[in-house]
This record gives sequence, structure tokens and C-alpha cells, in this order.
Amino acid sequence: MSQEETFAPDTYSVIGLAKKSVVEYQHQYITPEHILLGMIAGDFPGVQKILANAKATPDQIRALLKSHLRPGDAGVPEADLTFSERAKRVVETGSKEALRLGKGQVQPEHLMLGLTLVTNTVCGAVLRAVGITPESVGKSL
Repeated sequence: MSQEETFAPDTYSVIGLAKKSVVEYQHQYITPEHILLGMIAGDFPGVQKILANAKATPDQIRALLKSHLRPGDAGVPEADLTFSERAKRVVETGSKEALRLGKGQVQPEHLMLGLTLVTNTVCGAVLRAVGITPESVGKSL
């Protein structure tokens, strides 16, 4: 299965929205925080279910993330953006979890699971602060 077949269209949309966030903040890499901003910027049913089950809102998450993200001073054109090492681990972890769960494609909710499982990120702390944990995401899948 090629990468194009592995990732669901909504997952590509999340990455596209994450890239827009990187450009907005004039950062140089896609980080886990940008991936989360991309998730809450779109209309992704699996992500909405996870948020609803945790009684978390996109506005809460956005506010917490924005308090940690500082604007950069040298942005990179959207076409040239790459993933940070932690963001790569999030995508890899989400992909492995989708495979472990027997899913044919990586959905945004699998990336959300990856965000909760990759340690030492601002994103992980924000998700825990609003009640989103690996266990709560797992129950929503």
C-alpha cells in the first residue's frame, strides 16, 4: 500500500491545515502543536468525538496552545515545510496504531492518539490539561 493509500483524505487535510499554522506563526517546521491546530481547525468527525467525550473544545485547546507558541521571525514557504523529529514520531506512532487496530487508513483520530503517546511535547501537556489521554482517545476509536 502506497503512502497515498495509507493516509485518509482527512489526514491530508489535517497536514494542510497544520502547514497553514506554521506559515501563520512564521515557524520553520511542522511540530506536534501545528498538527493539533490543524486537527481542531477542520471538521473531522473522529476528532470531534474525542473532544466531545473529554468535554474539551477547540477554543480551549487553541488558547492553551497559543499561550505557548511564539511567532517566529523567518518563515519558510509552505511548499518547503518539513516535519520536526517529534512530529515525525507522532505520524509514525499514529500510523502504527492504525495498523495495530486493523484500520485500512490512518485517520486524524489516529494522529490524535499519536499526539497523546509521544512524550515531552507542549501538545501532549495541552491535551492532558483538557482531559485527552491515550486511554480516552482509545475509547473513542
